[in-house]
Amino acid sequence: MTETVNIDIQRSGFPIKLGTVELWFDTSLENLRKFFGVEELAQEKLKEAQEKAQALHFPDVVTAENLDVDTVNAAFDVNKAFIGAQYDIIFGDGTFKKLYKAYPDIMALEQTLEIVGVAIGNKLELMESERSSKTELKKSEYLAKKSKKVGN
Repeated sequence: MTETVNIDIQRSGFPIKLGTVELWFDTSLENLRKFFGVEELAQEKLKEAQEKAQALHFPDVVTAENLDVDTVNAAFDVNKAFIGAQYDIIFGDGTFKKLYKAYPDIMALEQTLEIVGVAIGNKLELMESERSSKTELKKSEYLAKKSKKVGN
């Protein structure tokens, strides 16, 4: 009977906790490409949401006279879809739904999104700095070994 060789693969990334909800930020190259294009992807989602809401007329200037419940609800839904798309792009599909269930406050989630972006950016810079330091250390070790071989 053949024995199976099990090799564990560790995910690239780090956990992020927003309130009581723990998420995972994937630092794979595939996901980082999406992360750095989050604004563009979110704009595409916003355009889709706006097209869905186009049945309602959004006035160019909002006044008490032209403001109605349907317009307010449609504007809210468009903004919610835009914020939701950004969370889902950063952390994966379904993230916004999970967050909104725990924290049904779109303004708070919108403000947190900016903080999340800054925190992720800072963490990525730290990780890159650590990676560069390790690379330099390995390079120095290699050159030291090579110079010993040449000197012998």
